[in-house]
Amino acid sequence: MAVMFFVAMQGAIQDPHRGQFTEGTGRQCASCHAKTPRAEDNYRAAAHMEKMATGLSKGPLVRYGGITCFSCHRAGGPGHHLAYPVALDRSAVRAMLSEWPTSAKTATQAVRLQMNEYSISLGVTCEFCHAPTDWKLETKPVMTTTRAMETLMNEFPKYFDFANAAAFTCFTCHQGARKVLRHADTR
Repeated sequence: MAVMFFVAMQGAIQDPHRGQFTEGTGRQCASCHAKTPRAEDNYRAAAHMEKMATGLSKGPLVRYGGITCFSCHRAGGPGHHLAYPVALDRSAVRAMLSEWPTSAKTATQAVRLQMNEYSISLGVTCEFCHAPTDWKLETKPVMTTTRAMETLMNEFPKYFDFANAAAFTCFTCHQGARKVLRHADTR
């Protein structure tokens, strides 16, 4: 019994992040804390991401509950082996173009691609945000949320250089669900 208590105490002492990174990324502590060049790169990247998650959660995402490492990384993805978030399937976004309602096909190609990205990212259809009778009408409350999330995309360059910031999409955190997960046991 005393040994189990000691082991439990050692685990708490060894992970000062209380599982935030290990649960979130599916990586062991040594991924960032080993004495190797790759671990040092991982450590620097994790420091940027921690600053980003904290800044976004206390800033533009405060009213939405914030994000954690798990929100985007999902414990390393489906196979628990990825060091980065699962990417949006761009071919699925392009494939949806032919499925657009006839009344909305007058939208520009760029707008249609953006709307398809939203649909796939949140796992919703057009009617989730839009009134089918008038696609430009912004009467649904989710449109307010969408506008807030669009401005969120301008926040990423504050934490990463442009090349990395451009990789962030709605799918990065939503991954096909309306609600962003914050922990593995959140459903």
